[in-house]
Amino acid sequence: MKATRSSVTILDVAKMANVSPSTVTHTLNGKRPVKGETKERVKEAIDKLGYVPSWNASRLKGRYSGVIGCLATDISETFVNQIVRGIEQGLAGGTETLLFVSLVEFADDYEAAFRFLQSHDIDGLLICHHIIPEEKLVHLKGNIPVVSLNMDLEDTVSVIADSEGGGALAADHLYSAGMRKPAVICGPENRVSARTRYKGFCDRLKALSIPLPADPCFGGYDADHGYEACNELLSKGTHFDGLFAGNDYIAAGAITALQEHGIRVPEDVKVVGFDNRDFSSFWNPPITTFQQPLGEMGLIGMGILRNLIANGSVGEKRYVLEPKLIMRKSSRR
Repeated sequence: MKATRSSVTILDVAKMANVSPSTVTHTLNGKRPVKGETKERVKEAIDKLGYVPSWNASRLKGRYSGVIGCLATDISETFVNQIVRGIEQGLAGGTETLLFVSLVEFADDYEAAFRFLQSHDIDGLLICHHIIPEEKLVHLKGNIPVVSLNMDLEDTVSVIADSEGGGALAADHLYSAGMRKPAVICGPENRVSARTRYKGFCDRLKALSIPLPADPCFGGYDADHGYEACNELLSKGTHFDGLFAGNDYIAAGAITALQEHGIRVPEDVKVVGFDNRDFSSFWNPPITTFQQPLGEMGLIGMGILRNLIANGSVGEKRYVLEPKLIMRKSSRR
């Protein structure tokens, strides 16, 4: 009968590699040098047996490496940078060390990156998400504590922004600014953030007894989509006096299209974006938007992970943080 991953021990790996158990441990944690040929035999045995270091066993024995794994989907993305900055703030003054890995290094293979981090004797893992399609999400199974940041993962403690609540706040703000005929241009339909922002916006419109927009206009999170979708709405003769855009890029493209048609923002149409991208404050006109609590996500996530490492569990599986409305000229005179 083939051994399951959870039943494989260091002794099994040592036996297959014909080395001592301590050599296996040193290969995994890198605390003592291991000859290249020996290290390769150990790694080959680990791969064949599917061995993963046991966090639970180490925790029960009171042994910690002091290393926190951080897996970022793309470090070049502003969202991830801000989340990591929050994690660093959470680490300040502590004794842990951050082992940082970008998913780009592993050709977007979550499981390969996860296996790499597990093999380096980490006490816990923080995953920093940007914008990824649902079909690329994986549900990582392992025996170390994991906290997901900016993405709600099944069976994983997650710290996320309240996109649905942000959509509702956008509806409230546009309504208070005078909108009575809304339009919406969403991001990609296969992104949770796009669908939940749209849902929050529409649910709040219903509560305000405002007719729902006829077409959500799903598409890319980019200015081209905003420009083309807005032109399409205008070509159909759709009349609207308020527009909720799925993000600031979409809002910028839509504003350009409106201006080319001689439609004034905000006098004729009030526009709200999302994410508070750098350019949004100096666009013409400056774009009303929402600031995501990204740094706070990293800071809180680090605290939650510490509790997971120390206690094995936390009270909640889902921690939801509110985005902040930043009012600018695109939605008010």
